Amino acid sequence: MARTTAEQVRTALATAFADCWCGDAGGIDAVARYAITAPGKLLRPRLLCHTALALGGRMATAVPAAVGLEAAHVGSLVHDDIIDHDTVRRRRPAVHKAFGVETAIIAGNALYFSWFAALDECGRNGATDRQIAAATRVQARTGAAVCRGAAAELSMAGSFRHDISAYVTMAQGKTGALMACACHIGAIMADASSELAGAARRYGESLGLAFQIRDDLLPYTAPRSMGKPRDSDLRNRRPTLPVLLGMKMADAAQRQTLEEILTDPEHGGRTQLRDLLEASGALDAADAMAAEHLVCARDELRHFPGGPHRDELHRLATV
Repeated sequence: MARTTAEQVRTALATAFADCWCGDAGGIDAVARYAITAPGKLLRPRLLCHTALALGGRMATAVPAAVGLEAAHVGSLVHDDIIDHDTVRRRRPAVHKAFGVETAIIAGNALYFSWFAALDECGRNGATDRQIAAATRVQARTGAAVCRGAAAELSMAGSFRHDISAYVTMAQGKTGALMACACHIGAIMADASSELAGAARRYGESLGLAFQIRDDLLPYTAPRSMGKPRDSDLRNRRPTLPVLLGMKMADAAQRQTLEEILTDPEHGGRTQLRDLLEASGALDAADAMAAEHLVCARDELRHFPGGPHRDELHRLATV
């Protein structure tokens, strides 16, 4: 590809999404279209495509896998919004608010299964049976890992004194696993060596951990306009990294106030919570942890051949 690589990848993905969920779709396909055509950053499909292209693969085999992976990700968000009682996703009504809880659950399931169906298109576009079998194994393991991460997050809810290592393990499943999967499958579609596939997987996992930490920081650092409610984690008593660090780094008086706010969010509100986390150094510490994981991600790219696609992966692990 020419120097407009990133733009070409975005265009190819946009076209593929439009082709898979056409505007006149009805029934459950219409619900899936509603869910998937409010695009976010498309980070995971972009990771898959750029990894494949960086390692010598082709767009024709990478794009269907990328679209299927994004469908599975969106399906998980549909179910997350139900679990978290969030009514807004990407600045419009969540699927369960627009179509009802029962339909949203079924639509989320349909999006999951489309991930595996997408591999059939990869085969029609030139992927070998061996590549498809390898990608299927990675996808199946990843699905189980994501579910374990989500279950761990639920089990941790309500307590803000967990070890940071427990948070990292949870985040590796909840977020890191799917990004690692995107890069791993990109390597598989490029028929890359096991060494390069391992580097791709580790790059994605480190990027995913950084992404989750930055997501945890958004309620305290982002503008008012966000894709989902700013108070979701606090309302659902989720153990985000800034809060866990705050409980460890705060002095006795700060910790008491933190506990009062976390027990009853109406007690002090998000502004006071943010001020306490900033004063304790927790926000800076969380940001530093995210930066460390980005360094680890970029370090894995030293194994990749040079070129515009590796440059794009490096950029994605820099912002």
